Amino acid sequence: MILRPDRRYTARAGERFEQLVELAPDGILVHDGERVVLANASAVRLAGATTRAQVVGLPIDTILDPPHLKGIQSQLTDDNGVLAIAPPVRDTLHRLDGADLQVEIRAVAFMDQGRPSAHLVVRDITERLAAEQAARQLEERLHEAQRMELAGTLAGGVAHEVNNMLQVISGFADFLLRDKSLSQDASEDVQEIIKAANRAATVTRQLLAFSRREVNRPELLDIGVAVRDAQAVLQRLLGDNLHLKQTVGEVPPVSVDPGQLQQVIINLALNARDAMTDGGTLTITTAATNVSAGVKAADGSIIPAGRYATLEVSDTGQGMDALLQTRIFEPFFTTKPLGRGTGLGLAAVLGVLGQNHGFIRVSSEPRMGSTFTVYLPAAKGQLERSPPRRVGLGEKTSASATVLVVDDEHVVRAIAARILQHEGYRVLQALDGSDAIQVIERLGPPHLLLTDVKMAGVSGLELARRVRERWPTVPIVFMSGYSADELALQEAPISSARFLAKPFANNDLVTAVAETLARTGKRITAVRAD
Repeated sequence: MILRPDRRYTARAGERFEQLVELAPDGILVHDGERVVLANASAVRLAGATTRAQVVGLPIDTILDPPHLKGIQSQLTDDNGVLAIAPPVRDTLHRLDGADLQVEIRAVAFMDQGRPSAHLVVRDITERLAAEQAARQLEERLHEAQRMELAGTLAGGVAHEVNNMLQVISGFADFLLRDKSLSQDASEDVQEIIKAANRAATVTRQLLAFSRREVNRPELLDIGVAVRDAQAVLQRLLGDNLHLKQTVGEVPPVSVDPGQLQQVIINLALNARDAMTDGGTLTITTAATNVSAGVKAADGSIIPAGRYATLEVSDTGQGMDALLQTRIFEPFFTTKPLGRGTGLGLAAVLGVLGQNHGFIRVSSEPRMGSTFTVYLPAAKGQLERSPPRRVGLGEKTSASATVLVVDDEHVVRAIAARILQHEGYRVLQALDGSDAIQVIERLGPPHLLLTDVKMAGVSGLELARRVRERWPTVPIVFMSGYSADELALQEAPISSARFLAKPFANNDLVTAVAETLARTGKRITAVRAD
């Protein structure tokens, strides 16, 4: 007995199959090698059509010209009608509205009434490609961040070593200038040595800023005041053929390191100066602004929505194309001739802003000048307009004051001791933190502890903590050639300690020690050791 399929069942199955094809989320097309003979709703939508009739009957190469179709037909012919499934391929679907759509196509070749045909499953991969692109960009940014972190670590270490050497150079040069028997020519030579040391110190400061290892001591301040204070310096830097224009608007107070803000202003001004080789105008503007969500900074980071004080530095120079703008914040990248620039100025700006929770954006076109806009988040609190009290020199020192100088660099330690001895202090020396503890236990606590931060064994930070635990009234002055973690010491008991960045001038050391001692309440006049 032969069982025949129920015609009603077969009809229902066919209807279900057609419904599944019609409701499939991917586009389904069937063509006979020349024209589309079937298109489901998704295929009609992908093709940019509004009705099925707009797609069915079209030559297949109107919307698709995938090279694999011929391969499918050849494979089908060679295999004598055996079903062949081709691997998925990426292709471009040409929509009827003129737009192109990136798609992935799976094709199945089959014989339809003796004629080679193809069944295509077309998937829109626009979102997937966007996600893949975003993942690639994220990976690239991660690699770039790792590269910059490595470069920053290297730069910070180099700056530390160089600053110690510069301290030796500038210290001994200052001693030479005190020699009254020095000839005029020799004195001028020493002055040139000091100038060269200062220029080198500027480079190391840029390295520290780029690597975010510079000391960061934020204060509540008005950036408009900082711009006005920098006017004389900027005018000297710009020279006679460049015009400086300032527009200082009302801005909210910001929390930023004043010295680092000056560094940002000067670096941006120098960058503008170098872009205006034939003269021009540098315009510096301060204003308040509200940033909405999704605004990108020059480094690709997103500026958080909120209220900001902005510092805008514009020039009328040669400008930059889009490609150049993507590279200007790279360390050591410069368009200047060899020997004319370090390529650290803008990298340092980016590093400083990172330390101070700030951002920067760039707008520029070739021959249309450039505008750099710095964003610093508005801070809560009120500005204190009264300047801090500074003590007079007669109040600063003590004839009985003993200073313990601790540094594992022998020459740097010797220079600091010599400077202070010349001012009448009694100076003790220790080669590291452990040696300093032994000196204090043997001779008693000094009136002031002057210590390097980074030392082998017991560091300056650990030494300071131990001293404050046992002798809490001993004032401390830190010194260092770099500052990765110096003032991760914002916590007690050493948050009040003063910090000197190497290389420092001899007078800066004297002032720091004297003012720190003055805050302890001592009022004994020093005996000069002339």
